[in-house]
Amino acid sequence: MAFTSYPFSSSPLATEAQYALTASRWGNDGVHTDDLSSTALKVTANGTANVSIAAGSAFVNGATTENDGPYSLPVISNSGGPSARRDLVVLRYDASADSITPVYKTGGTSAPGLTSSPETGVVEIPLAECTVAAGASVVASGAVVDRRWGVGRPVAYGTPGARRPSRKGQLLVEGNDIYLGDGVGWNFLATAGDTSWTAYTPVWSAGASTINFGSGASKGRYKIVGKTCFLEIQVIPTTNPAATTDPLSVSLPAVAKGVIRDLFTVHLESSNGEGIWNGIAMIFPTVSLTKISRIRVNRSDGQVDNMYTNEPINFRNDDILTISGFYEMA
Repeated sequence: MAFTSYPFSSSPLATEAQYALTASRWGNDGVHTDDLSSTALKVTANGTANVSIAAGSAFVNGATTENDGPYSLPVISNSGGPSARRDLVVLRYDASADSITPVYKTGGTSAPGLTSSPETGVVEIPLAECTVAAGASVVASGAVVDRRWGVGRPVAYGTPGARRPSRKGQLLVEGNDIYLGDGVGWNFLATAGDTSWTAYTPVWSAGASTINFGSGASKGRYKIVGKTCFLEIQVIPTTNPAATTDPLSVSLPAVAKGVIRDLFTVHLESSNGEGIWNGIAMIFPTVSLTKISRIRVNRSDGQVDNMYTNEPINFRNDDILTISGFYEMA
């Protein structure tokens, strides 16, 4: 046994099998279209003994076929069948016949399988599934289900300042950002790379006043996955802040999209004998997209209070406030 390499000057491509083995990796098998709502190679029926294949082209096992259509393909009768039969219209690559041709392939109560044997030179891809009623020799207009595959396009790379026109179904990579084209614009999908936590220092305020809980008292961390920001904030005061007349709020590490009021869980624990409290924190889009605008905790009587520096407990040295959750970024 030995390795064979091609194409080189001393060993060019010599056979169809060598070409197919090479070219079949250049692209996916399927119909040449960016959008399967198109009519490229689409199969239709009108209640006659033939189905029609629209104009179009396709790539199968490294080779291309074109149909200047419409092309009429005979239906195989189910005149002796006791029940409806599910068939396939396929494109068949056949190396021995030097062709890619449409084939009407009969099944049974389920559609037939596809042949995919590049080694023997026969590869099929589906165009449509057709149902032939028991005793019938025709396919009704509503008895065709589209089964086409789209070839698609290789992943494109670019930069935001020189972005190419959008193609439907095209993936675009810019740095670590991944986008999907819809034919009009580019829709953000995700950011690849490190999703570890990043530290930040939350800024606390009450109305127009900045609140100081002491050096190193307020800590935060976040991680971004796609357009979702996961967030944790903890405050353990090292000094007693002044009483406030406005509810407490705290800055976010990234601007919120603000479609709805994003919610976070809150746990408040006094180290000064005032108990344990649980509640929620909220981003109010109408107030600010850069901070959590309200922290609300549940009282023992079932009521809910906004949190101030001195309500519902006198939040002071060694007390612990924890906020955690996630929100959608702009």
